[in-house]
Amino acid sequence: MLTILTPIHITPDIRSYRTHSFKNILKYLNKITEVQIVWLVYKPEKIDVKKYSDKNNIVLDIHDFENAVDVIKKIQPNIIWAAPTLNLPDFALSIAGKKLGIPVVGELVTELFFNDNDFNVLKTYVVSFFEKTVPTDILDQDKKFMKRGRFFMYKLLFLIKTQKKIKWTFFKILKYFFILIKAHMTVHKDIHNPKFACDIHFVETKKLVKKLIRKGYDEEKIIVTGIPMYDDVIEQIKKFEKTKKNSSKKNILFLTHAMYEHGMWTKEQRNSLIKKVITELSKQGDNYNITVKIHPSSEQLLDYESIIHKINRTVKIIQQGDILEYILNADVIISYSGSSSLVYALMCNKPIIICNFYNLKKDIFIDGKVALSCKNEKEVKKTIEMVGKESFVKKEDFEKFIEEYFHKLDGKASERIGNEILKIVQNQ
Repeated sequence: MLTILTPIHITPDIRSYRTHSFKNILKYLNKITEVQIVWLVYKPEKIDVKKYSDKNNIVLDIHDFENAVDVIKKIQPNIIWAAPTLNLPDFALSIAGKKLGIPVVGELVTELFFNDNDFNVLKTYVVSFFEKTVPTDILDQDKKFMKRGRFFMYKLLFLIKTQKKIKWTFFKILKYFFILIKAHMTVHKDIHNPKFACDIHFVETKKLVKKLIRKGYDEEKIIVTGIPMYDDVIEQIKKFEKTKKNSSKKNILFLTHAMYEHGMWTKEQRNSLIKKVITELSKQGDNYNITVKIHPSSEQLLDYESIIHKINRTVKIIQQGDILEYILNADVIISYSGSSSLVYALMCNKPIIICNFYNLKKDIFIDGKVALSCKNEKEVKKTIEMVGKESFVKKEDFEKFIEEYFHKLDGKASERIGNEILKIVQNQ
């Protein structure tokens, strides 16, 4: 049996980049060999691991371990999948795996936008440190004083205990503490840092490879695969039939993004944008049906209900469910930054409007000419009317965009990754 150990900030039943990617990778690997995934879940509170475990999916709770070495010694995995980023549990598993001779792999993703305002990032981190909630909280009763900050400290101590366990010196631990702090402050300028490198990196595009080599990554440890999350998208699009419209109203789907939760915006910035867009759309009540789809794990439903329903109680707010179903039944997609959901919208041939009210730079969807941009709420209605009259995405722009930022949408990224994993294990 092939055993893969990976950390995750949610329970594996919730859809995320990693759970959806693993679903497709495992679909391929299980044709060749029996595979067991061990999920190391890190949440502020302990979870019932038995509730989420079965024969091929074992769930562990980070609170049951002192450090990452203890996790690895208990599981004895063939391979560790850890994001080569500043994420503390991933980094802890990565360095422990290397020390114990377990191959460590991870994905390096394309930056979807750019934010160079260091002061705003610092301000957001300081404020969020004292937040009573974390993005994965569901109930209002989950609130605790300084919950987010205390959980960050818990993860940092888990990493430090791991560093001590593998005999890092005090000065090396201190050096990496400052590297991590700096990385958090500059993450929205550049998420790629070879200090957090794995043994093998699965990379989305050839374009990203050049940048990574310039940054200091080992070219021999970079493999271009594409994005496994999108492998089943064509099949999924066929599965969902478009619901027949009962009125002449346009269906507007507003896709949110965890900009505040990930430290890119302040809460005030997020709330202000949401209020402005919903207020403007609500003025066209006779013309629009409005649905808001929030992130399934990184945003809180109560936050959006308290903002939106004060303006318009008819707006439907959804957190769970397959994003493709909502996209297929929409006439226009509105968002406020690049996200993976917008790739689905493109593949469904839906017009995309990005509300770039805070002048985020290098948004690949805007720069790639596959989305239109609004600088303020007054432009939203005009832009919706414009995309309804003409196709604004040229075929050549779409094809160039996919090749440049997503390598291939050929349904074989999971196969490429799966074959590399098998090769790594066979060479152990």
